[in-house]
Amino acid sequence: MAGRLARAALPAVAFGVAFTLSILIGRATRVEGSEVSLVWPAAAVAVLWGLHIRTLPRAAAVAHAALFALLTLVVTRVTGAAWDLSAWFVLVNAGLAGVATAVLGRGGGPVALRDPTDLRRLVVAVGAGTLVAAALATAFFVHAGQEDPPRTFALFAVRNGVTALAGVALVMRLKEATWRWPRPSPAQLLEGLVCLVVTVAIFGRVYWFNPGLPTAFAVMLPAMWIALRYPTTTSTLFLSAAGASIVWATLLDRGALTGIEPHVQALLAQGMVGSLTMVVLSLALFRDSRDGLIVQLEAARRRAGEEAGLLADVLGAASELSIIGTDPEGRITVFNVGAERMLGWSCAAMIGQTPAVLHDPRELADRADQLGIEPGFEVLIHDVAPGSSDEREWTYVRRDGSTLPVSLTVSAMRIVDGRPSGYIGIATDITARKQSEAELHHLASHDPLTGLANRTLLTHRLEEALTRRPAPRIGLIFLDLDGFKQVNDSWGHSEGDGVLIRVAERLRAAVRPDDTVARIGGDEFAVLCLGVGSRNDLEALAERIRLEVRQPYPLESGEQFTGISGSIGVALADRGCTATTLLKHADHLMYRSKQGGKDCVTLDGEPATLT
Repeated sequence: MAGRLARAALPAVAFGVAFTLSILIGRATRVEGSEVSLVWPAAAVAVLWGLHIRTLPRAAAVAHAALFALLTLVVTRVTGAAWDLSAWFVLVNAGLAGVATAVLGRGGGPVALRDPTDLRRLVVAVGAGTLVAAALATAFFVHAGQEDPPRTFALFAVRNGVTALAGVALVMRLKEATWRWPRPSPAQLLEGLVCLVVTVAIFGRVYWFNPGLPTAFAVMLPAMWIALRYPTTTSTLFLSAAGASIVWATLLDRGALTGIEPHVQALLAQGMVGSLTMVVLSLALFRDSRDGLIVQLEAARRRAGEEAGLLADVLGAASELSIIGTDPEGRITVFNVGAERMLGWSCAAMIGQTPAVLHDPRELADRADQLGIEPGFEVLIHDVAPGSSDEREWTYVRRDGSTLPVSLTVSAMRIVDGRPSGYIGIATDITARKQSEAELHHLASHDPLTGLANRTLLTHRLEEALTRRPAPRIGLIFLDLDGFKQVNDSWGHSEGDGVLIRVAERLRAAVRPDDTVARIGGDEFAVLCLGVGSRNDLEALAERIRLEVRQPYPLESGEQFTGISGSIGVALADRGCTATTLLKHADHLMYRSKQGGKDCVTLDGEPATLT
């Protein structure tokens, strides 16, 4: 329980720490004499937290939202804001996260960044949330008379929008990324090294060692190259590094934006980061989408080629089908290679014969009785009409006398003078299907773990035995394992399954060949004994089972587990007894064994009868 609570609380702690640190970082960049920060990474964390809250149950979502509000209030207050501003900032951050999350969550689909459509939805969501947050923040500062409304709105909108867009995009791409160690060719390695050197040189010249020259546009050149040459995840990592470099240099009053008023510097720096984000993500996502479409097109072409080849193979594999053609009177005129392989007869031997000689005589006779006609070729074509065919299962008899289940489709050939010019029969071997059906029937009536009969099969056999006349003497042994839960709890369900399998093996070895051993469910087993000699014989069998069950069980670790025993109830059926009654009675006796100290056999002196 404590572990589950800890795992449930871990996301809240992680988001809480990240949100607190992001607010502290943002508050550390406030313009001198103002409450407006130049960067606000908390915007991205708030949106990501909102997306996580959207996936939680109602109670957990309310707890996360409360923690979000409390951290915003406390951290803002601790970093020097007044109580009213701190409280208002709760509304500002909640507005940003709530609106952005609501827009991203529209449609109920997964929130991801995989193609340009996802980018458009992310831009619209972040833009909507940012405008709401900027309007709320501006309203507060206008009311307090502390800031210029247009400048405040612009700074909040650009600052929150850019950081939220870049931060959320980065996390979304990292979630989608499949990391593997690259193995570039020498040419690719050289290109990557040149690209890195040129990018660092241009960014350094523009934002770190520039005496103020307006050359910020130059950073677009390596950015576009990266977006067009490398995957979106790589481009997103480049954006995070570039954005951090631009904001850091601006905060230090370095590069192309040096000497400008701090508010304007912030707007220009954030605007540059936003422009880079839009350009790089748009190009990279369009590139990835194009590559994805090319891959899909190539895959479609391959599939078309494979399907064409498959069709040719199917046509060529007609030799695996038995195709037998006859004239209107039922004399064989066509006997293909597939029929020769399937039945062992040669074409020469079968020409002029009737297909009826290839069928199981008993099946033909049964079908003829149903139709009220004589056995023979007419049975095979009785339900064949012009323009339709008759498909049913038959049994062929091979030349060596063995039988083969087939699905035979019989169709009439072209009509001449109002009657078919002949008939064509196409047969496929359905041996595998019959085996599968038998396996499915076995699975439906047997326990998949132990291979024992299940409750359904046990009940069926019990009901069948109770309806026989004369009815055999019937005994039912009901067993419930004692101490089995300790195996699962201490060593795991794999060991528990092993114990159940060994119990099943011991039960099979202990009973007679004609007895039915069944797993009723969990750790409950039953043995149906027909033709019981006496009450003492049944009790002796139950005691033998009890002793076998309590023997040690080897575990995968090499240890021997000796904590398993069996509580056993033994019931005898009497006239008027039903399957349900007998099962309930044996179950009741088993529980009496448990109440009597377990590891014992309870055999009621009175047999189970219908009451």
